[in-house]
Amino acid sequence: VFAGPVLAEGNQVFYRFGQSRLDGPRSNEIFTDVKGATTKNDSKKGTTFSAGLDLKMMNCPLFPTNSLLGEIMLDYNRFKNQHVTNAIGTVAGTSPTQGNVPITELAVVVAPKYRFDGIMDGKIRPWIIPIGMAFMVNSPPSNYTSYLDIGIHYGAGAEYNIANKASLGLDYRRTQGSGDPGITVKYSNYAAYLGINF
Repeated sequence: VFAGPVLAEGNQVFYRFGQSRLDGPRSNEIFTDVKGATTKNDSKKGTTFSAGLDLKMMNCPLFPTNSLLGEIMLDYNRFKNQHVTNAIGTVAGTSPTQGNVPITELAVVVAPKYRFDGIMDGKIRPWIIPIGMAFMVNSPPSNYTSYLDIGIHYGAGAEYNIANKASLGLDYRRTQGSGDPGITVKYSNYAAYLGINF
């Protein structure tokens, strides 16, 4: 007997693609462009690729049609690499070499997400991340040869449920490092995403 579609439980796996931007360039550092020896590696624009998992923890006690979720996301940002002096030749004591040095940022985000599920019977679902933790990997490393950092992450977005098991969405996210490695990396990104609901 046909029982109709199986309803998703409020969880989601999603895949994001979009644009990112550093607040300030990472130029004039040893490992990014050898203190601007020839050309500065000063581009702030980049591309973001992300994948994440949203797990529904509970309905909101005050507004039962809304949901509180826990999010885990891997967010990779690759900012435009420029042809500059490479630090490896200098550190090794040989003649400095020239090459493209990419500026990248990888963040592992763990955050609460509040989602408004009651609009148009759940067809449109706006959401916010008030604040979460970001475990950050900066590449190249800082002048102190340190690359790990911890920071905060927040954002907002909305999605449209095109089918019970699939959603399309847009979002904006912001990540700020603590500055522990000797550099304070701050960046924003905005992206479109495909969500698979279960």
